Amino acid sequence: MESNIRLYATSTACKLGEQIASHLGQPLYKIHSEKFSDGELFVRFNESVRGQVLFIIAKVHMPYENLFELLVTVDAAKRSSAKEVVLVIPYLPHSRQERRDGQRTAISSRIIADMIQQMGADRIITLDLHTNAIEGFYKIPLDPLSSHKLFIESIQAKKIDHLCLCSPDFGGIKRLKLYKKYLEADIAVINKERLKPNQIAHMEIIGDVNGKNVIIIDDLVDTAGTLCKAADLLMEHGAASVQAYCTHGVLSGSALETIRKSNIQSICISDTVKDEIDDGKVNIVSCARFLAKAIEYLMENKSLAQL
Repeated sequence: MESNIRLYATSTACKLGEQIASHLGQPLYKIHSEKFSDGELFVRFNESVRGQVLFIIAKVHMPYENLFELLVTVDAAKRSSAKEVVLVIPYLPHSRQERRDGQRTAISSRIIADMIQQMGADRIITLDLHTNAIEGFYKIPLDPLSSHKLFIESIQAKKIDHLCLCSPDFGGIKRLKLYKKYLEADIAVINKERLKPNQIAHMEIIGDVNGKNVIIIDDLVDTAGTLCKAADLLMEHGAASVQAYCTHGVLSGSALETIRKSNIQSICISDTVKDEIDDGKVNIVSCARFLAKAIEYLMENKSLAQL
């Protein structure tokens, strides 16, 4: 990499940052961050960043202070005359709120976009946007990489017979097509009617899953309630087994307990949110090498579409 490029990580992404830096053969510079007694955050760069291209790796999942730490870090970089600030944010929060759901509601993913751009970020690299419509909220380049290659090798290694890929909604069909390029598998889709966030009123399967080993492919698992209900429905329709591959393992509330009690054999996630999970059913595939390759391609002016 060029000499005017530096890698930094916010406090929540130190482990991921170290792994990315290791793959690139570059040092990970430290950002001084502390919290005052009243809870205010303070951020400082320990060395000059004038004229430097900064890659700031950040995990900005809840609580909101993680996002705020990133915002003040970007502001500190721009006020310190950094030449360019590229954010590597594997999981963009509020991606499920990209449109108004009824009257008197906000479009919070647009608010996130406005704040990040207002602070002065020049580019964003992320993984598996919940919907590509979010790209329209950004005037700066936003590179939403697909994480399917993170999981393809894992699925192929299992050598699953009678494989069927299942999308939990119609929006995920495009994602299944990416997997189909590498896997010999049937396809099924679950049609669901949502009552309110994290609560499903009705679900039905489109496709034949009888006798099939089903893998549910999704971009995100939060409370895991919908995912586990989908697994139950698939088993009721004759599926031989159900596994899941979800990029962003938010796993809030009692999600892990719900998964343990479910019909899901195993669930594989990336480390876009959590670095480690001590649970026999949950496996983590690191996105560090993939993000490192994206950074390398960007600095060599290669097309990220090759990823």
